[in-house]
Amino acid sequence: MAPPKELGSPIELPVRRSTIIPGTLFLSASSHTDPGRGEFIKYGSPYDQEGRLFFGLNPPWNSIHAIEFKEGCPVGFVTHRKVDTKNLPLDKIRNISHANVLGFKEVFILKDNIYFLQDQWGLTLNEILQLSPVFMLSEVEVAVICKAVLHALVYIHEEMDICYGNLTCSDILINEQGEVQVAGIGSSLLQKPKPLGKTRDIQALCHIARKLLRVEETVDVRGTTGLLAEDFAGAPPTATAKALLQHPFLEVSATQWCLRPLHILCKIARERKYELENA
Repeated sequence: MAPPKELGSPIELPVRRSTIIPGTLFLSASSHTDPGRGEFIKYGSPYDQEGRLFFGLNPPWNSIHAIEFKEGCPVGFVTHRKVDTKNLPLDKIRNISHANVLGFKEVFILKDNIYFLQDQWGLTLNEILQLSPVFMLSEVEVAVICKAVLHALVYIHEEMDICYGNLTCSDILINEQGEVQVAGIGSSLLQKPKPLGKTRDIQALCHIARKLLRVEETVDVRGTTGLLAEDFAGAPPTATAKALLQHPFLEVSATQWCLRPLHILCKIARERKYELENA
């Protein structure tokens, strides 16, 4: 079996020395909500909240800096970054209301740090890619994933009116219910608008599709679905998220439900790959 990941000490949380964080997690700290921004935005540190237990991850795991536990179960996943609080766009930080975009349970602001707490996490596409050649996604599964990500990008581009920026396989999650979600939207909200940013998001998804489909590998014969997949992955820079949603490759009858077995299948594949590499 693959060796399990180790959790850091709850005292060794991933914060810089210049950040004023108490040495223990259970000291009562002053924090207050911003009534103009909703109850999920608070001033203070999540690690200071009374009665809450966080374990730091050093180095971070899949961009997660700490995990909150309650009664032995993970209930929160923390990512944080340094920010210039003088130019912090608080008006852009809001609740996310889309099934394919991972939103926030809470947001904390303390001096030059911002903390995003999510109530769930999942298996990243990067983790799945690392299991090759023991385990690889089928064309149908890739189509389901790409369709969900495109729905997320339509929401991000049109409803939120921002670009995601540098979308990679590590930013796309599949949870145990088979739901596909784009994570890391907090960083997207904080970045400055970039020329052609939305176009680059689409091209980033096409690049991800090529990696998942192994388009660069030499294949003598591809079926109809394979040819449609290649055409989708080679979409021109002028393509929009809405336009790509009409592509024939995505017209599969399968839904995200077909992704539910991925967690257990990847666990088996991970153990098998570990055995093969250490045989």
